[in-house]
Amino acid sequence: MHTLHDAQVFTSTDDSTPAIIFIASDAPTITITRREFREATRRYAQGLQRMGIMPRDLVIIAQTQTLEGIYAFWGALLMGAIPSMFPTLTEKLDPHIYMHSMAELVRLSAVRAIITMDDFAPQLARVVDCPVYTACQLAMNDISADSAYHPDPAEIAFLQHSSGSTGLQKGVALSHRAVLSQIGNYAHAIALTRDDVIVSWLPLYHDMGLIAGFIMPLTQGIPLVLMSPFDWVAHPALLFRAIHDYKGTLCWLPNFAYNHCARRIRVRDTENIDLSHMRMFINCSEPVRDDSHRLFLERFAPNGVRPEMLTVSYAMAENTFAVTQTPHGTIPRLDKIDKAQFIEHRRAVPSATDPMVMVSCGAPINGTQVRVVDDQNHILPERHIGEIAIKSDYM
Repeated sequence: MHTLHDAQVFTSTDDSTPAIIFIASDAPTITITRREFREATRRYAQGLQRMGIMPRDLVIIAQTQTLEGIYAFWGALLMGAIPSMFPTLTEKLDPHIYMHSMAELVRLSAVRAIITMDDFAPQLARVVDCPVYTACQLAMNDISADSAYHPDPAEIAFLQHSSGSTGLQKGVALSHRAVLSQIGNYAHAIALTRDDVIVSWLPLYHDMGLIAGFIMPLTQGIPLVLMSPFDWVAHPALLFRAIHDYKGTLCWLPNFAYNHCARRIRVRDTENIDLSHMRMFINCSEPVRDDSHRLFLERFAPNGVRPEMLTVSYAMAENTFAVTQTPHGTIPRLDKIDKAQFIEHRRAVPSATDPMVMVSCGAPINGTQVRVVDDQNHILPERHIGEIAIKSDYM
């Protein structure tokens, strides 16, 4: 596999295998086979070409989590444009700040077009200096003969925006080679096999959702069971129902989700729910708390959750995704340290008296080196607190 155009979802001859199973609390489940996925993405690719989009043009996809946004992303990839997932305006975002950010993004990044929802397109078009299209406009054509684009592995495949946890939110340009290298090594770290099923509610504009919960399963030929993050927040039991129904084995969650599930899912909603076939719930993207793991384990042990399922990954968009990962089948190591030493002297001194409990994020994945350095970039001794420096094949 040299580029994302070689993804299993495009090259496999098993046309009837599900590529994406999209579930919702208030609508019938939609199963998209590999053939249907290929046809839909080709239609969107040709729709973009018809709109005048050229290879290497930057295309922003500001959609809610829908199949249309997914087709637009992969369609842009297929015709050689550079897609980037971006959140759409919701009630939790300040409209003025959002519109200003979008206008600045378009101006500073030379965005060629934005694809968004039908009802939001007119409002967005008034504030940005580029065309705004809807998914319906792109899909309104029959598939014609391909005018295939053949990318170089070193070319930029897509842009993903960092969460802003290490500073201002910024766009990270990722090449085909970097993405596939990351996915290959991360797949090895989690012992990914063709028998796995990935279940995700994560937003696709975040690196955890975009890479682990979207691009990896489609490139590796792993079924993806997907739902809207808004639907999951309102109906958290939907995730466990999907894991039960489709024999899910892998799921990535930020730390707050462990608390949300344990506290919000009623016991009656998990009766007859079997989670025993899960291999990993992977805690990522937020500081990991041992008490969250213990709360989750206590609540869902009757449904088959075991301690070794609760693993951890440290990840960042600048590294494509994963930096570290708890090895499959092992329990994350806990380090109990003195709080005062940690805060006042920046030392991680072991302590058994009212300690801070730190959860290990696991070992660096292949192709990644990690060091802890001071403000002069000097490597620090063990148990000293400093900055994390990373060198990898994925940046």
